[in-house]
Amino acid sequence: MIFSPLPGTPLITQGFGQNPETYSAWNLAGHNGIDFGVSTGTTVYAPHDGTATVVNDGASGYGMHLIITDVKRKSFLAHLSEVSVSNGQAVFQGDPIGKSGNSGESSGPHLHWTYKIVKNGAVQNKENGYDGAVDVTEFTRLWLDQDMHHDATYTDFASEYLAMNFSGDAYLENPNRHA
Repeated sequence: MIFSPLPGTPLITQGFGQNPETYSAWNLAGHNGIDFGVSTGTTVYAPHDGTATVVNDGASGYGMHLIITDVKRKSFLAHLSEVSVSNGQAVFQGDPIGKSGNSGESSGPHLHWTYKIVKNGAVQNKENGYDGAVDVTEFTRLWLDQDMHHDATYTDFASEYLAMNFSGDAYLENPNRHA
């Protein structure tokens, strides 16, 4: 199970796959993650166990971000203002790992989360149009024992994402979900 990197009921401001025209500049089929509308300084938590890698791209790309990797998955938590873990540190699901921000190529304060599947040390589905990123909302639990895909709050703009269809290598459907 994967937890939301934010407690409570997060506000999603941009969903996976949205804005293909914007993200084509990075050779992506659309937005390669989920954006959460939060103010700078909001505590961000590890969505799953893994090893931390801290990266600071300055004013470009993801800016200050944290990558959490284990044998099955990799999460990128981006546009941070602060990271509270160090390179190589083991992190566990629910650990506070930093603070949200507006670093890198960001249009305003928010948290960006990209999720990728890893097998034998390699990101899977690299040619899926999202550099291997997948929409993981159906497998992400909110801290309130709810599911992100159906129970998070979406802005009007982001709610368009809920009606999008993705190929099997971009969207993980929860077979236990009965909508």
